[in-house]
Amino acid sequence: MDLETNKDKSPVEQKMGTKSEPSSSSGSGSSSESSYSSSSDSSLLSWTEWFCDLDDHEWFCIINEDYLMDNFNFYGLQKYIKNYSYTIDLIRDLDNEQFEFLTEEEKQKLEKEAFVLYGLMHARYIITYSGMRDMRKKIKNQSFGRCQRYLCRQTALIPIGLSDKPNKSKVKVFCPNCQKIYHPPKCFEWIDGAFFGTSFPHFLLSCYPQLRPKKTKTKPLIPKIFGFQIHTSVPQYYTGEKKKKIENKRIIIKGPKKNNFYNQIEIEVEKEKEKEKEKEETKVIQNQKEIEIEKVSKEDGQIQDSDEDNQQIKEETNVN
Repeated sequence: MDLETNKDKSPVEQKMGTKSEPSSSSGSGSSSESSYSSSSDSSLLSWTEWFCDLDDHEWFCIINEDYLMDNFNFYGLQKYIKNYSYTIDLIRDLDNEQFEFLTEEEKQKLEKEAFVLYGLMHARYIITYSGMRDMRKKIKNQSFGRCQRYLCRQTALIPIGLSDKPNKSKVKVFCPNCQKIYHPPKCFEWIDGAFFGTSFPHFLLSCYPQLRPKKTKTKPLIPKIFGFQIHTSVPQYYTGEKKKKIENKRIIIKGPKKNNFYNQIEIEVEKEKEKEKEKEETKVIQNQKEIEIEKVSKEDGQIQDSDEDNQQIKEETNVN
């Protein structure tokens, strides 16, 4: 059997093979014997290879056989899969006698459950050393896309899920430069976010800090109309912290300083504002000084009164 013909068939059909015609025996009630293609045949694709070779499955990595054969790696996934034992045998390419009696509907359900189980296993595998090595190759080749933000300069995106449980949300892509999440291309929107997990991008960047993009100094975009800067009082362009930063920096339109009438006006307005602030500060300082002087004078007056009273008492005592 050729590889091309096996690629079009599902692994369940490969394991089922083609049933042979019933033998022409005279005995009644004799069941028809069926021949099956063994999973150890070199001409057949393994389930993981067949799964990853499908269209729009380029984001998935092929899990190692040693990792698949370890039952500990499947711990806690039984609650998400109904036919757990059948799906494991299918993914591991193990022969199961029950595959013979499956109908077409049951085969389709089994394949869907195998997709989910492999996806959940994939989220665990890509955190291992071998899994991160495979994903690094895909990230360097920008298989998951590039960030369309101009200041990110085509930084390679990393897949991420918003939940570790299946059927909660679809997969998204994370940009390590702007630290934001975006929607993937339409051909990959069917992938469940749990197939990559919520921890993979951050765990990968902590293990391989060289994948983090280098920070570059970028100037903020200044909105202008016909070369003139829009004033910071316009709420459509400046809001919140950005408005405060611009007011503190006092950004002025770049241009010829001598012949630019508008630049001179802005400079004069700023100087007047500074003078007003200085006047207010001097007034506050003067008021504080006057208050301190009054307090000192009151204290001196009280001291003098007390001294006069003491003198009168002394005089009276002397007279007596």
